[in-house]
Amino acid sequence: MSNETTHPRPSLSPNSDVLRNWVMVVLTLMFVALYAAALLGWLKPLPDDKLVTRLEPIVFAIIGYYFGRLPSQQNEKTLKHEIGRQTQRADAAQSAKEQAQQASEALEEKIKNVRATLSADDAMSMTASGSRHYKSVGIVPEDGLQHVVGAALRILNS
Repeated sequence: MSNETTHPRPSLSPNSDVLRNWVMVVLTLMFVALYAAALLGWLKPLPDDKLVTRLEPIVFAIIGYYFGRLPSQQNEKTLKHEIGRQTQRADAAQSAKEQAQQASEALEEKIKNVRATLSADDAMSMTASGSRHYKSVGIVPEDGLQHVVGAALRILNS
């Protein structure tokens, strides 16, 4: 087994697509005209009508192919374009989701650090050693609170 990847055929320019479409329409109209002329008796190169009836399925298959293939090619191009657009939208949404998740994780970390800074036990340990007396009453000295709140603000601003 080879590891070759298949590459899609390079897209033709819009002018060559239009030219190819017109050539297919002209060829189809030519087949229809020849078939109609043969059925009506205007064209007598074939003395046997059985040959014309044998060619009938071939002509119909060619006509069906061309008229069936043209719309399907347009539909295929439209669907490929839509797939590409939806893929871009999905990539953009995924990127935005990842950025939001990273921002959320950073905010959660900041909140966790602020909670740790503002917790009563940590606030009491940051105050002066003589303030143990306030812990039993539930009051924290003002200078200790300023220090704790300042630390919390620095964490939030970072």
